[in-house]
Amino acid sequence: MLGALVSPAARAQPNSQLPDLRTVAEASDYRATARHAEVVALLDAIGAAHPNARRASMGASHEGRDLPLLIVSDEPVATAADARRQADERGKVVVFAIGNIHAGEVCGKEALPMLARELLAGEGASTNDILRHVIFVIAPIYNADGNERVSPDNRPGQNGPELGMGVRENAQGFDLNRDFIKLEAPETRALVRFLNAWDPHVFIDCHTTNGSLHRYTITYAGPKCLAGDEEVRAFSRDVMFPRIAGRYGAICAEPTFWYGSFGENVFGNPTEPPPAAAARADVQTWGTFPAEARFGTTYVGLRGRLSILSEAYSYAPYKDRVLRTRDFVRAALGWAAADREAIRAITREADERARSREPATIAIRSRLVPCPGEVTVLGFEKTSPADRASPGAPQDHRAILMDCFEPTATVTRPRAYVVPRDERLAHVVEVLRLHGVRVDDADADAERDGETYVVDSLASASRLFQGHALVRVEATPRRERVAIRKGDFIVPMDQPLANLAAYLLEPSCEDGLTTWNFFDAFLKPGETFPVRRVME
Repeated sequence: MLGALVSPAARAQPNSQLPDLRTVAEASDYRATARHAEVVALLDAIGAAHPNARRASMGASHEGRDLPLLIVSDEPVATAADARRQADERGKVVVFAIGNIHAGEVCGKEALPMLARELLAGEGASTNDILRHVIFVIAPIYNADGNERVSPDNRPGQNGPELGMGVRENAQGFDLNRDFIKLEAPETRALVRFLNAWDPHVFIDCHTTNGSLHRYTITYAGPKCLAGDEEVRAFSRDVMFPRIAGRYGAICAEPTFWYGSFGENVFGNPTEPPPAAAARADVQTWGTFPAEARFGTTYVGLRGRLSILSEAYSYAPYKDRVLRTRDFVRAALGWAAADREAIRAITREADERARSREPATIAIRSRLVPCPGEVTVLGFEKTSPADRASPGAPQDHRAILMDCFEPTATVTRPRAYVVPRDERLAHVVEVLRLHGVRVDDADADAERDGETYVVDSLASASRLFQGHALVRVEATPRRERVAIRKGDFIVPMDQPLANLAAYLLEPSCEDGLTTWNFFDAFLKPGETFPVRRVME
């Protein structure tokens, strides 16, 4: 029956040391994917079978389903405090990987438990080094509710699983990978609580993509938001991904490349070729997605941590997608174990830079620009998804990589932001604290040198997106004395999440709380924006 649990009797004997711990993908010969109860049962079984695996929970979905975790290391880790102790005492790094944020994209849901099982059984390359130096936490079924809405008609064009898969949205109709600013879904709030408690050094988000035809089973992306730490972004591009790609190739003898699409960004919007290439028919563009922090990996980068987007190729066979996702995450773990000292240093230094009282410039808007030079993209004669049944012969394409960004608006980071104590702003303070941003209460009246914004103009989107009419605000700062009243909320900038706090609170930010309607009651041309900037 479609969507039914795969019974043990239906499972062929596996070539594995742990015959009772296979995923549904393996047990069904890659015809099916797991339902929620099967994922929970598998993680429970792995946790029970291995002394160094621990089952935990990240929280509950909108419909009340558990969001299960499995924690793997070379000695038991059950809590965030355990993880901090091991990291401090033994120089370990914490790597947190999720799957199924879009529940039709099931590769991570099947690959992550498979990889955890193999690591615990001592199978595969670099296993011992990984478990000695990495605390690996997986949340393979993040969109638990969307996962249960199984149909073979979901994700049309995707090459399996033939017995069906879930849907993109959660039970509220939200795309969970667009919720990382507004934090409206219980799943997102649970994940951010985990980030606040465990503070993983590396975050991996496993997806499945369609788009242009090409010859990569896995493509990748990293932190993009220019408001985040520049050294983290540079390390990701120049060090992390080249080393992961090298390890991935050594494991499976396949290439990997930056996530994108020919001649467009990954949402299907045309990408303008750079002037130097506009007149050259032999050069295409390979476009990516915006640098907005609503996306999970971009959001984690804004927090000063390393993030990895893994995108399995939708048109590749289901089995290949699962196995290559496993290989790519293994390659990332192997790199994390080998480069653990550099990872710990780059993330620690990002926190120190964020806490610094020295003036800093923060980009609040950005645009996509060409990366230097040209790249070679492994593709086919045809590139359109409509030609996936007959893409033609393999063909290498010269392209301009449209995966770099430049700021179009910046601000100087203040000493603090002041949010008045007003019931209309209670939700702002609540969400700041959910993000992990420190918010203090003013204990006395005061005045400080600072700035207020005057709203010049605003434009609301004509169509709803994720239930919101997104707002773009133009505002002019005005230097003046800022009055602070006892009980007002103070957001100091000497904290690790200072850049995130500024991104959330600046009214003209491309993807802050203003964008998502948190300040609509105050947005009138000529009026003062309620959040004030203390510059002393």
